[in-house]
Amino acid sequence: MNQRSILIGRCVVPLRWIFEWPARCMRWLGLWLAGCCVLTAALAGPSVPATPAAPATPLQLSADEQTWLVAQRGKTFTVGFDPYAGLDSFEFRGKRIGLLPELLKDMQVQLGLQVVPAQVAGWDDAYQRFVGGQINILYGANPTPEREKIMRFTRPVWQYPYTVFARKNSSVQTLGDLDGRQVAFLRNDFVIQQLPLEFPNIRPHSVEFDEPAQALAALEASKVEGFVTTGGGVEYEFLYAHPQLTLVAELKAITSDMTMAVAKDQVVLAGILDKYIAQREPAIRELVRSAERLYNRKIFRLTEAELNWLETKGEATVGVAEDYLPFDYYHQGEYRGIAGEMLKRVTDSLGIRLKVVSGSFADIMAQARAGKIDVVNMAKTDDRLKDFLFPHPINTERDIIVGLKTSPPVQDVYDLEGQRIAVIDGFWHEEYLRKNLKNPQIVKTSDILESLQLLRDGKVAYMIENPTVVEFYINGLGYTDVVKRGNTSKDSFVYFGVGRHQPELASIMDKVIPLIRYEEVKYAAIQGVPGLRNEANMQLMKLVGVLVGALVVIGLVAVRVVRKLVEQRARTQFLLEREHFLYTDTLTGFHNRNYFSHKVDKAPQGVYPQAVVVADLNNLKRVNDAYGHAAGDALLVMFAEQVRAQWPQGDCFRIGGDEFLITLSHASEAQVQADLEAFRLRCQSASHALPEGGSIHPSAAMGYAVRESAETSLDKCIAEADARMYLAKAQMKKRRSDAIQRSGGRDSQI
Repeated sequence: MNQRSILIGRCVVPLRWIFEWPARCMRWLGLWLAGCCVLTAALAGPSVPATPAAPATPLQLSADEQTWLVAQRGKTFTVGFDPYAGLDSFEFRGKRIGLLPELLKDMQVQLGLQVVPAQVAGWDDAYQRFVGGQINILYGANPTPEREKIMRFTRPVWQYPYTVFARKNSSVQTLGDLDGRQVAFLRNDFVIQQLPLEFPNIRPHSVEFDEPAQALAALEASKVEGFVTTGGGVEYEFLYAHPQLTLVAELKAITSDMTMAVAKDQVVLAGILDKYIAQREPAIRELVRSAERLYNRKIFRLTEAELNWLETKGEATVGVAEDYLPFDYYHQGEYRGIAGEMLKRVTDSLGIRLKVVSGSFADIMAQARAGKIDVVNMAKTDDRLKDFLFPHPINTERDIIVGLKTSPPVQDVYDLEGQRIAVIDGFWHEEYLRKNLKNPQIVKTSDILESLQLLRDGKVAYMIENPTVVEFYINGLGYTDVVKRGNTSKDSFVYFGVGRHQPELASIMDKVIPLIRYEEVKYAAIQGVPGLRNEANMQLMKLVGVLVGALVVIGLVAVRVVRKLVEQRARTQFLLEREHFLYTDTLTGFHNRNYFSHKVDKAPQGVYPQAVVVADLNNLKRVNDAYGHAAGDALLVMFAEQVRAQWPQGDCFRIGGDEFLITLSHASEAQVQADLEAFRLRCQSASHALPEGGSIHPSAAMGYAVRESAETSLDKCIAEADARMYLAKAQMKKRRSDAIQRSGGRDSQI
């Protein structure tokens, strides 16, 4: 019978079980239990995220795996875990919730397995009881060679980087500072062995503890210098509970892999769990997000009023000012830039929904004061405190005074008395200057670009701005003439102003912002804002345009000249080609008799001893008569190829139909004799197949002569070589008679 499966209710079963009454009863019993679990989860209250619905298609399991699942109905599988591992399992509002409980509920619905969390005191307790066979599944164990001897591991459900804690007043500022020092670890944590493998130059002295609280207490008491443990959100809880500690490093090279480990002999169970994790990945991601948000509500120590606001409202309107990069940037309904990225991380951590509106800063502020906008990136001033609450600042940079390189430096705003100062309309700088100067000369602008332009044009002397903003615009626009000329002593940090009608939102943000790393936010935000058009480059482009225009004019003039040159070159090329055809044998590519007669220097310098080799190709007429001129041409080409291969540096001439001449520079008589013998052997190995069968081989009667200087004429040298060639030809006729040989199974030769 086919081992196909179908989905009935939420149970994955083979098709054959439909026809088997006992298994049908078991299936309905399992479905009833699963329904009870879902109902219980639904009644648990809003703090626990709902279990994701079953997928449209069942999990793809083998027939053996489905059979195994049915056989386990009614059995309970316990799961060991680290109860202090952060969002995996935690107490909130009197309930034990987190990623792991929701994961186990989903597994029960999808697989029909009864899986429950084990009651464990800590990670070491869970590990030892699993090894002892008292726990069926171990959640969160990293694979190691030692563990793989007794366990089977699934792929990770999720991964958390390990973190490093130290005291704020300690000399430990980086991971490397732990080398040779006492460092706390949780007992049996795999990072104890993994840390020196990933960072071989760091060798801490490990001190093991049963619980994180013991390790943190030892760190506070200076009994250890650091604490290395898994992340998963628990690091923020530690920082809240221990404000004198700081997070030194996040070890992305070492992660806590939240696997499902089973005993070595549980092959089928390991395969089922691994397939569940792989096929339910989107649903598991959603479970993680829900668990993170609930866990954040716990670690941020939110009050009941704040929790109620999240559950009943959970939405805010944020205003984004135009042209205030890199902090504020509105793009297709999204709030980007540094402030936008910071607010996104705040709201994402708790599931707050954002509505984004954009406009000029003055318009945004007017709407915020009217209660239409809840959150705006702004500076904190006495006047704004009447309408807004200010959570923890985004960053703590003080505004700087900016001027030209030629402007005199200033110590504070008091040195700006009598100076024209650019101020963006609605910005806090106007209020600040009017309170601190007797007669401030303020020039209002619509945005920072206008302020910078007035400064560069000399219409204002200075402007006041955030250093990150100034750096972004100066570098982006190429304004190298604009520099910092002084500091301000005022609290000019960057804040989110929250309308006083949203006190819960303000207090929530005040708790979350300090735990977000500003430098990470800044780096991520800069990638999402547009670059600025560098004005220096624009000037260069204008200059390039002028030059291009000039080049066009020059080009038009040059075209006429070039056209004439092309025509002249064409005529010259024609003459060269004509000369080439006049002096070149087209069949062999050798120089012809015309070239030899008109172009060859009869008394060249620096070539002596010079050798002359003459050759009379054998059997050309017989080949032409017997096989046609195509075969004769092939014989000539083959012979020429052997000549060129033997004497690549020589000057080669085809003097007549079957007559050839080669001149060789710096060639002794002994060398020529050796070359002739080598050439004879070369010709013997060359052949050309005939269409009718058989083959032809090149051969020639050859003679040579050598002259030591120009005193011996070239003609005399050629005559001597000719004489030797005819002598060789006569000797060849004596030894054999040239004839065309044909045979049935062998090549014939000529």
